[in-house]
Amino acid sequence: MSNDKHDTVTVTYNGADEDVRYQPNAAIQALLQQAKHAFALQNSPNNHLLALFTGDGVELDDNQSAADAGVKPGMLLVLRQSTVKGGS
Repeated sequence: MSNDKHDTVTVTYNGADEDVRYQPNAAIQALLQQAKHAFALQNSPNNHLLALFTGDGVELDDNQSAADAGVKPGMLLVLRQSTVKGGS
């Protein structure tokens, strides 16, 4: 099995779902960028505040690989504002 294999997760954002391809060994940051692209959010003013969460509301660490973060093919992830990146 190749390490360059792409898998797919479903990302939900504001009630819409998109299937997003990712590489299990790539950082969550790469999956986050793919998700932002799928929803055309890459130029949104607040896109730097967005993060990926599991269906249970656990925020995924941008620096972990998708596999290390527990992301599995077919998983549902939620794209929403980060609880950490918001700042004051």
